[in-house]
Amino acid sequence: MWLSDIESELRAQAEGLNLFDASAWLGRTEHFPLMPEGTPSLLQNVQERSYIREALVSWWPEGKDASQESNRALLDAVRGHPGWHATLTVQPLFPADPGSPATPEWLWPAAVRAVRVFPATFQFELVDWCVGSLCELLLERRLPLFVLHTETAWRHVHDLAKRYPDLKIVVESQPKKILYHTRMLLPLMQACPNVHVEISNFCSLGLIKYTVNTLGPDRLLFGTFAPANDPLVPLGLLLHADISQEARAAIAGGNIRRILSEVEL
Repeated sequence: MWLSDIESELRAQAEGLNLFDASAWLGRTEHFPLMPEGTPSLLQNVQERSYIREALVSWWPEGKDASQESNRALLDAVRGHPGWHATLTVQPLFPADPGSPATPEWLWPAAVRAVRVFPATFQFELVDWCVGSLCELLLERRLPLFVLHTETAWRHVHDLAKRYPDLKIVVESQPKKILYHTRMLLPLMQACPNVHVEISNFCSLGLIKYTVNTLGPDRLLFGTFAPANDPLVPLGLLLHADISQEARAAIAGGNIRRILSEVEL
């Protein structure tokens, strides 16, 4: 088979996956200093080139009043893109911050489909006595909770998942490779059925296959971390992993769409 034929076949496979990116970004961050600023037009162009149909979109919270400013910019951006859904950055509810996004009036708009916390960045811990009231608020709308694996401790994710078994928690594999943490990640997922992981920084075909074979395909979410990362990297992992087509379709978008279908609009 000629290289052009292989390319055409892979392109057809990618287009047929109905990709949903669980982790797309706008704005700029010191985590990725070489990354171009994630503008709506740049992100849209990247997604179109990568066959991505829908996305959960976040805005990097940098600087003073970061959460409020980034969330306002995010909600403005997603209104102009029907396939985009907002992932707000939220903080613990107490002490209350003026204009805090973690309030019903912020979380109720239909555009808000998920939330993310940055415990290390904003100096709190992902423990029940600190974020329990926030988790209760998220459960009212059945909003999933996203967290970078570098922002918290594995034991805190475990304990929170056990305390709130109906709360979907998504561990993100950025900004450092999650491959070196599998001895914590996989037992965590085995112990807590409500914990999922996105695959943008899995860096291993074998890890996808092993996770699918041992835990099933429903716990993995396709994510790109575009524009900091090239979406073709996780897409290549997904296309070439030795798993069934049904599992591939679930990871590509079926799993995150199922989670978001439970959100109260």
